[in-house]
Amino acid sequence: MSPIASAKYILKLNTRKVLKLIRDNATISRADISKLSGLSAPTVSRIVDNLIKEGLVEEIGAGISNGGRRPNLLRFCPNNNFIIGIDLGTTHIYGVLANLEAEIIAEEKIPTEVESGFYGVMDRTFTVIEKLRAQLGKKQNHLNGIGMAVAGLINKKRNIVEFSPNFHWHDADIAGYLLPKLNLPIFFDNVTRVMALGELYYGVGKKYRNFICVNVGYGIGAGIIINGQPLLGTHGMAGEFGHITLEKDSKIQCYCGNFGCLEALSSGSGIARAARLELENGAKSILLEMCDNNLDNLTAEMVANAAKKGDILAWNVFHKAAEYLGIGISALINLFNPEAIVIGGGVTQAGDILFDTVRSTVKARALSRISREVEILPATFGPKAAVMGAVSLIMQKVLNLDYKTGSKFGESAPLA
Repeated sequence: MSPIASAKYILKLNTRKVLKLIRDNATISRADISKLSGLSAPTVSRIVDNLIKEGLVEEIGAGISNGGRRPNLLRFCPNNNFIIGIDLGTTHIYGVLANLEAEIIAEEKIPTEVESGFYGVMDRTFTVIEKLRAQLGKKQNHLNGIGMAVAGLINKKRNIVEFSPNFHWHDADIAGYLLPKLNLPIFFDNVTRVMALGELYYGVGKKYRNFICVNVGYGIGAGIIINGQPLLGTHGMAGEFGHITLEKDSKIQCYCGNFGCLEALSSGSGIARAARLELENGAKSILLEMCDNNLDNLTAEMVANAAKKGDILAWNVFHKAAEYLGIGISALINLFNPEAIVIGGGVTQAGDILFDTVRSTVKARALSRISREVEILPATFGPKAAVMGAVSLIMQKVLNLDYKTGSKFGESAPLA
């Protein structure tokens, strides 16, 4: 590393340190930053001046004197910079406008209309983004970027969605399509890994450094956090937990084309399909009434609700799906020895009927010496887990000073 590059790198590390101290304290003076960081007063002043210029920090007036001159106090300023997070789901496109404390300022939600194809879905995504951006009025140049959670195999090297069975996409170039329209940084990743990042920054990550986030919705995936870092794999495709085979002779085909995948057996779509097959074969259930005798309307939520009411068919279907999920999670625990398993996604809205079965299955099947201290928890943000993770994709870039606030795409640079 050249002397110039080395100096810039050290400045960046020092700036991160100073910004963290300011964020961690309600108010703080330059003198206290110098004491806590070990940096010289001139260095702290120069860094603080840059952070004020970037709109990340503000001066709020004089504090209490300890015998000398009253110090000027500083605080983190989250409301000068903004982020848009998008949860690109197969049913809805859900977007939020948030500040740098991840506080939601505005929300937009529209149907995805998967049948409109890649370009149709992207145009609808652009509409959501534009509606949220319009909320900023004259502060639109304070928007730092777009974070997106997407279901599918994300090739990090090529920056594309290589395959999404839920959307029926192959080699989908999200950034390539949206960038010319938005002229803003766009970062996207697999929805479950994004959820895990949200937990890492705002949720259980404050307590645990090694945990696995399992997303059980239309599909199933796992976001694996090891020593505070996401496990990506060679091409960024690690965590396809839903596509491990649990029934090798199964007649139930997964959307990936294989048979007997965990996703086919335990996901929301898998639960609805299993109940539908039972009803098509003449089984009796209150589910027929709940779906108005139209099996195409049957959902996993209906199955869960019917099971809670004591419907035998619904109970058996949901219990079996939760048991398969517990078996899969037992394998994750044995492989990775995590401190916690965090389960999110639409199916978790079933509550205890899911979690009780998963916990009892893990207790019966995972190695006790590995699993006995593992907590199995619901996602911190419930239905908002994916979109909060999407916000974190940009948040970490800004707070790690990977590019200047307000910069256009391609101008990313550390504060200097």
